[in-house]
Amino acid sequence: MGQYVKYLVCYDISDNKQRTKFFDFLKDLGLTQVQKSVFFGDLKRPEVSALVSMSRKLLDSSTDSCLYFPTQLTVEEIRKCIGLKHFSYCEPDDSRVL
Repeated sequence: MGQYVKYLVCYDISDNKQRTKFFDFLKDLGLTQVQKSVFFGDLKRPEVSALVSMSRKLLDSSTDSCLYFPTQLTVEEIRKCIGLKHFSYCEPDDSRVL
């Protein structure tokens, strides 16, 4: 199996229905919500490809945006931020299937 890489995903989607679909998709990828439209978690290469594909499918580039970055952030660093001292995150295991 491929290696996981931590990602930070942020989005701004104007359509409520599309935003809900995208939110559910990110949860299905195993990402953890940090703020309303900010997610954090470990992704493998095929999951990143699925993220890019779904972003292109659901988002309207004239009104919406999605940022996705590989990151070296740790849970401890996130907890240092204002309002996130109780942030929790479970590392993935290899049983997760896309």
